[in-house]
Amino acid sequence: MAKEIRSILIVDDQSIIRKIFIKSLQLLGKFDISEAADGLDAFNLIKTCNFDMVFCDLNMPVKDGLYLLERLIEIKYTSPIVLFSGEDENLLNSAKVLASHYHLNILSIVPKPITSMMLKSLIKQASSLKTFTVQEPLLELTQEQLQFHLKQGNVKAYFQPQYNLNTNQVSGFEALARIVDGDNVISPSQFINSAENTGLILPLTKAVITDAFENFSKLNNTFSSLNLSINLSGKILVDDTLPQWIESTASANAIANSAITCELTETAIPSNPSIMIVALLRLRMLKFKLSIDDFGTGFASLEQLHMLPFDELKIDRCFVSDILNNTKSQALFRRSISLANDLDLLAVAEGVEDYETKCLIQQLGCSIAQGFFFSKPLPANEVVNKINQLGLGFGAKEEVSPIEQK
Repeated sequence: MAKEIRSILIVDDQSIIRKIFIKSLQLLGKFDISEAADGLDAFNLIKTCNFDMVFCDLNMPVKDGLYLLERLIEIKYTSPIVLFSGEDENLLNSAKVLASHYHLNILSIVPKPITSMMLKSLIKQASSLKTFTVQEPLLELTQEQLQFHLKQGNVKAYFQPQYNLNTNQVSGFEALARIVDGDNVISPSQFINSAENTGLILPLTKAVITDAFENFSKLNNTFSSLNLSINLSGKILVDDTLPQWIESTASANAIANSAITCELTETAIPSNPSIMIVALLRLRMLKFKLSIDDFGTGFASLEQLHMLPFDELKIDRCFVSDILNNTKSQALFRRSISLANDLDLLAVAEGVEDYETKCLIQQLGCSIAQGFFFSKPLPANEVVNKINQLGLGFGAKEEVSPIEQK
């Protein structure tokens, strides 16, 4: 639920700036205001006091704002934070990306000077937020637990629909791994690393693909144009029988190879990449499509695009999540779309969370996207049933007014 903003901490090394802040806040309402001259003083205050909101300068002597952010990450701080600085916009945006990546509640980033109107707007924004909580990291499953779930048939495929932004209809799905034990659904963050480290990633992947293909095959014939993407860790591609196994499993479910896209994930690249490259070429010769996942991060790079016959480029969510306010993310997204067009690749954006983002990436030339704005991942059988009942408009949102041209 929303909360009233009562206590505010101002962190700035210049006393005149702090005084201006305090004066402006006092004109806006009754607040318990504390101040700190650097990141260390601020952290000591935060450890002993509960603040509803923090305004923090980045560039300070002794211990700067980045020091404070590091300490707040360590204690999983949840109150909204406004970053401000006289530094350039790129530095502010990079600091926000860092803090948000580690789940700090960064409300906004603003350049100096901050006006009374800006303060009023920021406080209103903070007070309208729902209570922000950070979930404690969940323990990874052990090898024995994974083996149990594999034996029990608990490894399932969830489908996240991908949408054609021009038609506002489903164009395909990404199959994602889940472990379903009764009412308990275990997310990949609890078992993928463990599976890769214990050698169980191959049977786990096969279990997901088997379930995904069985459900995908149940789509009505009128939806034969839909595509299914499956994730392949580089580590399992050392098994030279895998391409043929995927083909035989697709054939057993009457699925055309050309309807399947194999996404190369950046995790667990084998020590000998040539083995992986040969496996990908075999998949391509079998008429499966290839996708380079998480483009712009880790292994996904221009070298791989040059070396391998990819059909699809997936733009990582880190370039999408803040695209509305981060000019650097916009520029990188635009370049990725341009590169995909130049190489005749399909570009797919991940992590679309709201209507404004959907509109902007469409304006920038992206035609296929997935994300919580459309649909969260759902059990494969549930998605297939919905498509068969409702058609390709399943999950599509009502169109509202377009955002301003960027």
